[in-house]
Amino acid sequence: MILELIEYLTTPCSWTARKLGYLNGQLGIKVRHRQCRRAWKGHLERTKQAIRAAILDCPRRRKAVVLGSGLLLDVPLADLSATFDEVVLVDVVHPLSVYLTALWYRNVTLVRADVTATAAELAKVARDPNVPLPWAAPQTFCDDSRVDYVVSVNLLSQLPYVPSFYLEKKSRPDSEIEAYGRDLIGSHLDYLKRLPGVVTLITDVEKLKVDRAGTVLDRFDILYGAVLPWQADEWTWDHVPLKHVSPDYGYQRRVCAVKNIKSAVLR
Repeated sequence: MILELIEYLTTPCSWTARKLGYLNGQLGIKVRHRQCRRAWKGHLERTKQAIRAAILDCPRRRKAVVLGSGLLLDVPLADLSATFDEVVLVDVVHPLSVYLTALWYRNVTLVRADVTATAAELAKVARDPNVPLPWAAPQTFCDDSRVDYVVSVNLLSQLPYVPSFYLEKKSRPDSEIEAYGRDLIGSHLDYLKRLPGVVTLITDVEKLKVDRAGTVLDRFDILYGAVLPWQADEWTWDHVPLKHVSPDYGYQRRVCAVKNIKSAVLR
């Protein structure tokens, strides 16, 4: 607990990211990974393999951009660094461990950025019911001609997660929160289409409640109604294993990986 408090206090982080809860979210992922390390191993390795396969298809290898780099649990940073002239890790909060890891790579830089481009405005208007919530219009890297590879890594479903909790605390209506979440999802998919280079999308698309026998008891839409239009490789992520919430059931995530959305076959 003391170490976690020290990390919370010393992690470089904007006022907005602290206020909205992004820093707590990153620290929470670290704790959950420690608790579920064995269950998550397969998913994390499949994600890395998907990225490794995608970068082989890049005809030019100048700059790579990782959207949602997080704790780097699912990012093959060594491969990216060896393949590209420059690697840019993008997240609203970079944990201290990532700052230390980046020191080992001469061509890796960290960018603290909200890929929805709404967080700062959201923090200002969330408590005022008379002010509409912001619409996402991300533009970062769209005009960067040196970008030859982009990966959105296990990020899409998470975009509305932290701000939605914040909006609930501010008593914004459920209808507004859902509309905001749908906009974040849709805008991110549109953003990926506008980015240069090969663009990889890896995301969980559905939450499954599963019993001890592996039978799916319930399904939950986590993309606010959005459906990926591309054929994708799929696997199951044992996200919350049995006994972590109940001895009778756990939660899995269905994950999709699209190597390059620009050349992928439509469903």
